[in-house]
Amino acid sequence: MKLTTHDHRRDSAALTYLYPVLSRRAGGVSIGVNLNPNNACNWQCIYCQVPDLTRGTAPDIDLGVLRDELRTLLGAVATGDFFDRFEVEDRYRRICDIAISGNGEPTSARALPAIVDTIGAAATAAGLLGTIKLVLITNGSLI
Repeated sequence: MKLTTHDHRRDSAALTYLYPVLSRRAGGVSIGVNLNPNNACNWQCIYCQVPDLTRGTAPDIDLGVLRDELRTLLGAVATGDFFDRFEVEDRYRRICDIAISGNGEPTSARALPAIVDTIGAAATAAGLLGTIKLVLITNGSLI
């Protein structure tokens, strides 16, 4: 499957929480962390493109699954397998950020502090801490 700037499907990597996107804004690959696989949000913005959006909060997040997905995906980045698998053009072959976002309001996840710690530990282990951004995309209503 080829990453494009137009296709941000959450199932592109066949993972529970992580999905890679080619970001025009970032100028490379962004690793999305979908904390709302249940498509739940505390708002229902008219411009939202999440299919079957429901009002609610994020489900409980399995930190072990998230940790394993981060380790696997970031390991594939380190070897270059990730860029080959997703047919990333040479000019975009870099990870720009890990973005906590997805199909709803991510700050509704009860374990958000532990999730951020898990992402930070994985980025550190992959040698990415300090070289990429950690981004939170939120409506800001729960902060």
